[in-house]
Amino acid sequence: MKIIVTKENLALALNKTARAASVRTAVPIMANVLLEAEQDKLTLTATDSEIVIKTWIPALVEEAGATTLPAKKFQQIISALPSADITIETNDTDVSSISCKSSHYKMNGMSAEQFSVGEQLQYDWSFKMKIKEIIRGFVKVNYAKSNDDSRKQLNGVVMSIRGGIMTIAATDGRRLAAVENTIEDEGAKDGDYILPSRASSEIASCLDGDEDVIVSVNSSGISFQTSTTVLTTKLVEGNYPNFRQVIPENCGCTVTVSRVALSEALKRVSLIVTDSAESVKLTFTKNTLTIFAASAETGESSETLEIAYDANDEVTVSFNPVFFLDPLKVMEADNINIEFGKQYSPIKLTGDEGFLYMLMPMKG
Repeated sequence: MKIIVTKENLALALNKTARAASVRTAVPIMANVLLEAEQDKLTLTATDSEIVIKTWIPALVEEAGATTLPAKKFQQIISALPSADITIETNDTDVSSISCKSSHYKMNGMSAEQFSVGEQLQYDWSFKMKIKEIIRGFVKVNYAKSNDDSRKQLNGVVMSIRGGIMTIAATDGRRLAAVENTIEDEGAKDGDYILPSRASSEIASCLDGDEDVIVSVNSSGISFQTSTTVLTTKLVEGNYPNFRQVIPENCGCTVTVSRVALSEALKRVSLIVTDSAESVKLTFTKNTLTIFAASAETGESSETLEIAYDANDEVTVSFNPVFFLDPLKVMEADNINIEFGKQYSPIKLTGDEGFLYMLMPMKG
């Protein structure tokens, strides 16, 4: 194999694919990235057996062929090279010579024949969406999935389709984040498709652009394909909790507050908290929100904000400050709505189109 590619194209392709390669594996080739050169393109593929990321870039192919190279080290080398054309030439023993201006490397690879991405999936149906909408959905919910490895379904993110509406949602049992989008394609099939934690995180990293993404689905796998990249992942087996049944139509009271002002105030007040079990108290009174935190070790802090709230009843609710801040980081609206009811009832945050966040309060 002998090819010439630009540093920018190759670095971008490796940034997408190398992250899928196995970091710890008993099968050495699983830590490699597959390079396949033919006609006028170079295709790069990496997998950890759960997800597969494949992308292709333009290349001057002087000699077609294929090899595999250690993904992480290859990525480090390419990213360090100057901005210029890179020549990669591989011999019969899978040793690749890499040249760029005055820089020269030789890397030991492994035969492409040993590299396997598993069985090619046959999909039952597919639909199109804008890449930005898919990425937006996963970014806005990923933080809410569970970190408990014993709860495989809650470790992932669900794509739940009902009547042409796709809801991307994540929950760890204490909070729920969800984003709704309409599927324009006819024939969308109702169902819940649970993506593994890693796959849901990688979507935003390896998909880009303003074009459409083709989402193809069957009972065991799902793929996301653009004009230059495809991510394929196995689905998590089992049933996802019925998150829709915990979303109230109306919590009772609604206040409107500046998202940035609330976020900055929460950050400042929660600096006094040193234990993850400690909470921040939010007290709602007429047109005023008071944020208060206390720590037996360090002391206490408080801050007040102006809000749109015309009720005379005072309501105090306690929350984990990190859980309250997480959605504020990914929301975009200037002003958000906080809906709440009784002291220990969940609150609902809204403001961005199609997005909601439910959070259980802490006692105390």
